[in-house]
Amino acid sequence: MPKPTHPDSLSTADHRQTRKTEVGVPSPMSTRQRFVQQLPKIELHAHLNSSIRRSTLRELAATKGVDPNNAFILSRWPKTLSEAFDVFRVIHSCVTTLQDVERLAFELGQDLEEDGVVYADIRTTPRAMSLASGTATEVDPLDQYIKAVLRGFSRYTAQDPGPNARKVIFRLLLSIDRAKHSPTQARTIVDLAHRYLNRGVVGIDLSGDPTKGQWSDFEPSLIHARPLGLRITLHAGEVKDRDQEMTYMLDFHPDRFGHCCFVSDDNLKRLKESKIPIELCLTSNLLSNSVAELKDHHFGLHYKPSSGGGGDSTICCISTDDSGVFGSPLSKEYKLMMQTFGLTEMEVFNLAKRTLEATFLAPAATSETKERKGLDQDQEEWNSILAAYDDFYASWNWN
Repeated sequence: MPKPTHPDSLSTADHRQTRKTEVGVPSPMSTRQRFVQQLPKIELHAHLNSSIRRSTLRELAATKGVDPNNAFILSRWPKTLSEAFDVFRVIHSCVTTLQDVERLAFELGQDLEEDGVVYADIRTTPRAMSLASGTATEVDPLDQYIKAVLRGFSRYTAQDPGPNARKVIFRLLLSIDRAKHSPTQARTIVDLAHRYLNRGVVGIDLSGDPTKGQWSDFEPSLIHARPLGLRITLHAGEVKDRDQEMTYMLDFHPDRFGHCCFVSDDNLKRLKESKIPIELCLTSNLLSNSVAELKDHHFGLHYKPSSGGGGDSTICCISTDDSGVFGSPLSKEYKLMMQTFGLTEMEVFNLAKRTLEATFLAPAATSETKERKGLDQDQEEWNSILAAYDDFYASWNWN
């Protein structure tokens, strides 16, 4: 039994299984890099559009006549929040058709599989788009958007997996944008999610500019979502001076929180006691100035090394947020976490495996749970993810 125990350029060499030396000869990855690459990983906080491949973004920018001054923006990874917002702006200008959205979903599956991800909750905000350049959509544009995303996932799933790889299991969250959606539009998003429940959609995400909108605008729609069997995750604590809202969100008790960078001592105590899983995005939080240095990241407040990430601590869900913007795949986020906080291989394995408990594969605890279709499939996929961890545990040469 095994023993228990920021890039400047767009090179992806650090993400591959071999790297080129100065003379062009492939050299093996470090043991740590190999570990985080091969470790089965679960992605619970990734936005679809901002997880776009840079090569795809450059191609779309060229074909759609986006400002050529953006060439510099797309030639390097951002080092500041301002540079990151430049990339977000270009993405919004380039991803304009349902074909684009389907392509993004398809390619995301390929990229996550290559990075060793076995399950992903992907979130996206439905918006009206044309079918292709100059072609009108059907009657319900938001419905067509969701179908395009799910088509992309289905096309990916139909492909044979790569060598020694497992297909990524996908679930979709529909995002309410607090800066752009009215309470009525928020209810529409919830109704759409309910329509596609057990057809790929599992829940609702509240996101968008955290300085816009009020919690009271969106709470009624989220309350409505719960008895429908929809799971709920909330972006929270992204900026200072919104702690009263954090109090309200803790009262609501979502299934998961995202970020939680700025939380008062009183609410931090409540958050820890609640055991609500937290989606933590190290690179994103660093570049958005939510933390000054990685060593100050609040992962250290929630993870208990002595427990190995066990049941007496918050489930910390290491995630990417916007990998196409920040250039940090999930394997790199795990590597940063290991380097910064000194976790052992076994501690990281336990943390990654425990993230499964925070996925939305498990049915919501509602009166309608027994009527939900697809629970057998959820159980089958849950078991396949556990098998991936068992296989890795048995095959890895533990340090």
